[in-house]
Amino acid sequence: MNDRKEFLRRAGAGAAGVPLAQLLGPARALAGAGGGDFPRHPRWKFVFCSHDTLDPLLVATQFGAQDAAALVGCSMQWTGSAKGSAKETARAVRAAVSRKADGIAVSIPDERALAPALEAAGRARVPLVAFNVGPVTGRTAYVGENPYASGARVGAELARLVPRGQVVVFAPASPRASASRRLEGLLGALARANRAASATTVRLAGDARQQQQKVESTLAGAAGLRGAVAVDGLGTLALGRALQKRGGHALRAGGYDLLPPDMQLVADGVLDFVVDQQPYVQGFTPVIQLFLARISQGTVLPWDTETSVLLRKADVQAFIRTKSRFEGSSSRHEYPLRRA
Repeated sequence: MNDRKEFLRRAGAGAAGVPLAQLLGPARALAGAGGGDFPRHPRWKFVFCSHDTLDPLLVATQFGAQDAAALVGCSMQWTGSAKGSAKETARAVRAAVSRKADGIAVSIPDERALAPALEAAGRARVPLVAFNVGPVTGRTAYVGENPYASGARVGAELARLVPRGQVVVFAPASPRASASRRLEGLLGALARANRAASATTVRLAGDARQQQQKVESTLAGAAGLRGAVAVDGLGTLALGRALQKRGGHALRAGGYDLLPPDMQLVADGVLDFVVDQQPYVQGFTPVIQLFLARISQGTVLPWDTETSVLLRKADVQAFIRTKSRFEGSSSRHEYPLRRA
């Protein structure tokens, strides 16, 4: 976790205007000539405009973008908003266009707020890819989790684990659109299942401690409860810790977006599953797509890529036993991966 915290501190400076190459230390050695049989080409610059530059899940996204850029002999810059502001993200897109970026990857938390900036990029013929948070309309190719589809996957898993009785679904009191779509997909899958428990939705607000207290009181006051799931990372961590504190694993449970150290909750059987968005892929794939758009002179267009995967107990060992750039827990590239 120390590597992740140090990287986020440096990334915060990068969002303020310090060139990323000055912040990454040893990672600069990754830059070099592109591989494969591609012809010689300009060292195109691709700019990532994130709506949340300091999200710890996106450390791996930055590493993925760096690695892909090094692979194809290009460069990348990480910028955007450090506080989840769509307006700041839009300004970052406009700045990338004005500085003649060769391709832009952008997270889109608010499509209406970002529309003018995206249209400006289109007029300038700058290739665009959305990542991490995608557009509702589908006008821009998107690399990341399909929230409704992943919610449906979670609902199907919950129906398999709990074919009867009651389950509780914890959702944020003020959710982002992605969490709302996850919830819709989950509840829809439960409704379609031939055999599934009936679900009650409980809203969580406040910090991690307050959310855990709400989860604990909900579990204590629900007679006949057989399962529980949360649709965001903070709620999932609150659920896992509440179940851990409660002792015994009578409830089938799962959730979303745990950092590698928190996946121990799945390894220990406290949670049955977790959905991982594969944040490294959300950085690596947009660079490859933007590169192909450039090297093909527009005959290869960016395409939608679903990145989320559902991980069970047997799947999480690699996440908690190793430190790697692929999970954002180390800035170093090593093979074999070193143990955490």
